[in-house]
Amino acid sequence: MKNLFLGSFVLVAIGVSFAAHAADMPVKAPTEPAPAIPGWTFSLTPYAWAISLNGPLTVKGRATDLDVNFFQILDHTQFPKGLFEVAALGEARYDRFALLTDIAYFKLGLGASINRTRSFDVVGGAVGASVGLTIEMVIAEAAAAYEIARWSGLTSPRSSTALDLYAGGRAWWQRADLEVIASGTLNVFDLTFSRFGVLSAEKSVSWVDPVVGARIRHQFAPTWDFTLSGDVGGFGVGSKFSWQVLALLEHEICRSRTVTWSAMLGYKALKADYSQGSGLTLYNWDITMHGPIFGLTARF
Repeated sequence: MKNLFLGSFVLVAIGVSFAAHAADMPVKAPTEPAPAIPGWTFSLTPYAWAISLNGPLTVKGRATDLDVNFFQILDHTQFPKGLFEVAALGEARYDRFALLTDIAYFKLGLGASINRTRSFDVVGGAVGASVGLTIEMVIAEAAAAYEIARWSGLTSPRSSTALDLYAGGRAWWQRADLEVIASGTLNVFDLTFSRFGVLSAEKSVSWVDPVVGARIRHQFAPTWDFTLSGDVGGFGVGSKFSWQVLALLEHEICRSRTVTWSAMLGYKALKADYSQGSGLTLYNWDITMHGPIFGLTARF
């Protein structure tokens, strides 16, 4: 793949390398679940997000519509602005109580050909415009969860299911640089006159959304776990409204004396509707970010 993948998967590669060379690690996962550990337990999951973007973005009154998948982003990413991301999930649990976190950093440099282009015919000529975009962003979530119910044997004699409720906050920081590339031609008899110009708009914003949600944790078998969570937030405090859905499937691949390692595959969708200013100071983010995620989980 392209060099652009390097930044996206750096944390996953580090985790895989460490897992492969741990001296006290068995060749394959055991068939029995890990023994219960009294007191606090912790997990950390570096992951990569193959992100797609859908929705309108306005920076200082200049608007564009994004409707691109991850492979289009790779094909049209500007270098050296590039594509770079670092992300990780974390959890600390004590009995029914848990602290959850999800932190991600992104930098996307998108060429003009990836955004929607406008062209208009005029008398004796034409006017057109395309948009180049650079987005840099940090999303940091923190929440406290409490297990309100637990069931055993719903899907098999050895399965277990738990339901958590959680509440917390999601902090956003964004810097967007929008370049409107305009061109025009005028035809007079057999002469053609052309004009080219670039308008740039850059703005940084930050806000915090309160969030509330629920999470289902299901263990199919001793080495297979599934988690489905969803939350809503904003409520006019930060953004007008935001929501998130996260589904994760984990399979234990190996275990040492102190750490259990699992491969993770999932899907994440996140949207926020945030506005600040008006007219030529307007910043509006109404974009859905979604796509598959994959990583490596360490539990200790």
